Amino acid sequence: MFFLRTLLSGVIPRAVTGRPSSTLASSAATVEAERTIRDGPRNDWSRDEINSIYDSPILDLLFHGAQVHRQSHKFREVQQCTLLSIKTGGCSEDCSYCPQSSRQKKEAGSTRFCMGAAWRDTIGRKTNFNQILEYVKEIRAMGMEVCCTLGMIEKQQAEELKQAGLTAYNHNLDTSREYYPNIITTRSYDERLKTLEHVRDAGISICSGGIIGLGESQEDRVGLLHTLATLPTHPESVPINALVAVKGTPLQDQKPVEIWEMIRMIATARIIMPKAMVRLSAGRVRFSMPEQALCFMAGANSIFTGEKLLTTPNNDYDADQSMFTILGLTPKAPSFAGSETPVEPETSKEAVSSFG
Repeated sequence: MFFLRTLLSGVIPRAVTGRPSSTLASSAATVEAERTIRDGPRNDWSRDEINSIYDSPILDLLFHGAQVHRQSHKFREVQQCTLLSIKTGGCSEDCSYCPQSSRQKKEAGSTRFCMGAAWRDTIGRKTNFNQILEYVKEIRAMGMEVCCTLGMIEKQQAEELKQAGLTAYNHNLDTSREYYPNIITTRSYDERLKTLEHVRDAGISICSGGIIGLGESQEDRVGLLHTLATLPTHPESVPINALVAVKGTPLQDQKPVEIWEMIRMIATARIIMPKAMVRLSAGRVRFSMPEQALCFMAGANSIFTGEKLLTTPNNDYDADQSMFTILGLTPKAPSFAGSETPVEPETSKEAVSSFG
């Protein structure tokens, strides 16, 4: 009984360790998660602080990511999003022969419809842009959240998207500022940040994250998270993508991302941006259900559904439905500005019983 009490109190007797009895040193994940729960979100993170969290023991990251998640969100809820190319989808009609109908995606459980276009920017695309505004209005009228990813946009376009009812705008930073030139040279990091500024100023929620597995270092992953966590307002959604190496591209021979790397990114993002939806995004198809369960425990609460994400494969509908059933997950209902209800924090007893 004495031994059990000492374990629960965090004190290990000399006979067990060979060292004088002392309270176990707390990891950065422990310290910062407790501070996040106590004080709420902050935007003045240093790189060193984030790096220390990222470097914490993986079990600490899992546990404390889960603690912050349960404090800030309904922990069983997972947002289901659909991402389709505007060139091949985005229509609000309900033709039964077309799997890309937004109505069918809603019936399949999706609550956020994301429209993507392989554009650098929207300059010279007035007709296409006006059509997108119509798509946004029609899909929003169906009771779905609407997100777009159209490349760089200007202030006026952001305001027009807001007026049309756009919920969120996706514009990923991809990686750190330092590593960015190794991946993309046709647009600058500051141009990406400027687009996020236009979106934020228009009152549209920001969806912005990155990709791991590009050949970047740990410092680059920390740098990406630092940029996101020190924006004037944390992104509403933070997609964490694992590179899906495509044959014929410069990154075709990159080593696949391991689940532990995803857990470190997800848990760190959850601790430093507690209110954000952390999306287990591209590359999820490579992870087993138990591995995805660890990601949800670490703080992920959003996924993309559907068998394809623009040009890369994704988990099929039946597999996701089976996962939701087995893991006891529930689909998150759509939420719009002013309609969200605060999350009641769990007591320690509730949290322990939930893990059981």
